This record gives sequence, C-alpha cells and structure tokens, in this order.
Amino acid sequence: SASTPLPINLRLSQPDCPTSGTKGEDMKSVPYALAVGSLMYTMVTTRPDISHAVGVVNRFMHNPGRSHWNAVKHVFRYLAGTIDHDILFGPNSTLGVVGYTDSDFAGCVDSWKSTTGYYFKFGNGAISWKSKLQECTTTSTTEVEYVVASDTAKEALWLGRLAHTFR
Repeated sequence: SASTPLPINLRLSQPDCPTSGTKGEDMKSVPYALAVGSLMYTMVTTRPDISHAVGVVNRFMHNPGRSHWNAVKHVFRYLAGTIDHDILFGPNSTLGVVGYTDSDFAGCVDSWKSTTGYYFKFGNGAISWKSKLQECTTTSTTEVEYVVASDTAKEALWLGRLAHTFR
C-alpha cells in the first residue's frame, strides 16, 4: 500500500511519453485508459482525496509512458491501503458548510499552469470538490491565490443558493 495518492515531489511530464516505436508498443498492452477511467469514477463518487492524482495521470491519456503507468499503480496502492476511508454523515456531525482551498504555482512542468483545488463539506461528509489546472498561466503566487479564491467563491455562492432553495 501507499500512504499518499502520488509520491511526494513526483513531476510527470511530456518527455516521459514514449517517442520510439518499441516503447510505444510496450505501452499498448497496458490498460491505461481503463485504469484512469476507473479512478475517475471512484474520485467522482466517493474519494475526493485522489482528485489531484487523477487529474495528473489523466493529462497523459493520449500517450502514456512507463512512469505514468507507475503513477496510476501508485494511486491504486493508495486506495488499497485506505479501503476503510469513506464519506460519512453521522448524527454527531455539526451542520454547516465548510470549505477549504489550496493551489500550487506552476505545478504542470509542461505548460507552467497552476492547479486550483477546493473541498466543501457539510457536517463530516464531502459535498463538492475540484482539482483542475487553471485556464490561465499566472505570473506569481499571489495571482494564483486570487484565481483559486475566485473559483472557490463561485462554488460557495452556488452551494449557498442551492441550500437556500431547499429551505
């Protein structure tokens, strides 16, 4: 098993993709797309903790290399080691929506784009989460934080309007 969804300081990039015929043929027998699709389903339905890892391995769906496949296997090892993790709404949970947000600066080594990430929970259970490359290339960590704060505020407003309609 693994203790984190991806190894610490792992940087996957386009140069890791196979260019020669031999390496490309070797990867054709690997069920990369099927594995990443399974991880995406798991992420969307029950495991927000693998969102960032799935986003990273999904970037190389068109031409994965051996290091990309090793990263996918690492995510599966993490899931196997944390099989008892779940989303639970219990009677002791305090009601109220709480949100968390984070970002990185130029986390994608190919495009130098940053990653936006947020997580909202109601009581003890996750209700909304996102990990995605930002659409723009930022020039400072401050600018990255403004972009992620804007995305998170939009989601918070949407959740507030949704909660208001069910009152």
